[in-house]
Amino acid sequence: MNITIITIVLPYPLNSGGAQAQYNIIDLLRKKHRITMIFPENGYNSLHAMKQLQQLWPEVTFKPYRFTEQLKSFKFLRSKVERAAKLKLMPHSNAFQIERILKPYGYDLSTRFISFLHRTIAESHPDVIQVEFYPMLDIVYSLPKDIPNVFVHHEIRFVRNKRMLGNLKVNNRDIAEFNKLKECEIKALNRFDHVITLTSIDRNILIQEGVTTPVTVSPAAISSDVEPYEEWNDKLTFVGGRGHIPNEEGMQWFLSQVAPLINWKTDFPKVMFHIIGNGWSEANLDNLSSLPVHCHGFVERLAPAVKGSIMIVPILTGSGMRMKILEGAALGLPVITTSVGVEGLDFPDKEACLIANSPKEFAQALVNLMRDRVLRKQLATQAQHIFEQKYSKKALAEKRNNVYKEITSK
Repeated sequence: MNITIITIVLPYPLNSGGAQAQYNIIDLLRKKHRITMIFPENGYNSLHAMKQLQQLWPEVTFKPYRFTEQLKSFKFLRSKVERAAKLKLMPHSNAFQIERILKPYGYDLSTRFISFLHRTIAESHPDVIQVEFYPMLDIVYSLPKDIPNVFVHHEIRFVRNKRMLGNLKVNNRDIAEFNKLKECEIKALNRFDHVITLTSIDRNILIQEGVTTPVTVSPAAISSDVEPYEEWNDKLTFVGGRGHIPNEEGMQWFLSQVAPLINWKTDFPKVMFHIIGNGWSEANLDNLSSLPVHCHGFVERLAPAVKGSIMIVPILTGSGMRMKILEGAALGLPVITTSVGVEGLDFPDKEACLIANSPKEFAQALVNLMRDRVLRKQLATQAQHIFEQKYSKKALAEKRNNVYKEITSK
């Protein structure tokens, strides 16, 4: 089967949950299907990264939309200049924070891009067109009507927006804009032949909110191998880049509101908090709490960096599936998270992880976990068992293949 994928994310390097979610499912399918990937070239989707990925995926055809072509769109160029100026002059203003939530930027959906898209689709002769990530959602209005299409919704935008706006001062105009974007999101989803969500919770939300297009749950796979449990080595770890707003928000919450409730110097003097992902620095985080912090940046192999640690997932907003929790389960780590962090994953509280939502509850749960050797091993062992039963690569690849079969058989 020929599958053409239109995406904002070139899934390499694997430095974000979105990249990993996309990479791992394509890695499972690339030898069964002929895949063409269309993506915009930018700082994240560099031609250098594409060449590295080509070596790993010789069967996949890559079609970048060059950055020089994007700059020929006045609207795109203006949005880049305006956003750069605001980031420099007013990065923390309430109005700009709301704008960052409600107005995704940096993606050229001009007529020039649509023409490039149509030429590439014609060349690849797809049996299925797959669109990924919210900023590409409106592409559906420009897709050929005679080719089955599917949208992969990694994160429901109106759910993410609602949660993030809850922390800001919004006015009636902001609320109206939120409602308009929500309506447009649902309308566009209903133009697709099929929609894929990563969790059953996201599927249920879309159906309840008026999505009538068939919606199938097809979780993302992870590349981490299953590793045996190792006893705690006084490490706490967080995995995720600073560029993803829910990560930054969760980190601020944990370090400024949760960590100060624990007497680290007296009760846990050897504990170090290790942050893995791009964009973090000790200089920006050390002043938030007395918990010692070490930032590793992006690491090629996660297992050696997190082995023997307790994984912290203090996510407060967003939607979709948290790849980091699946990685923690595969790597034999006890995990403490919030309800949002584990949303859509079958990891019960106090059986396969600890779930806490207030600073006091999160701090107490973390203290209990650091003090209880039996509990740590119990949580890690049960989480790994669930991972092997429900989130194996073979099972997830079969689910995605079934979607393709369904939409092409109509």
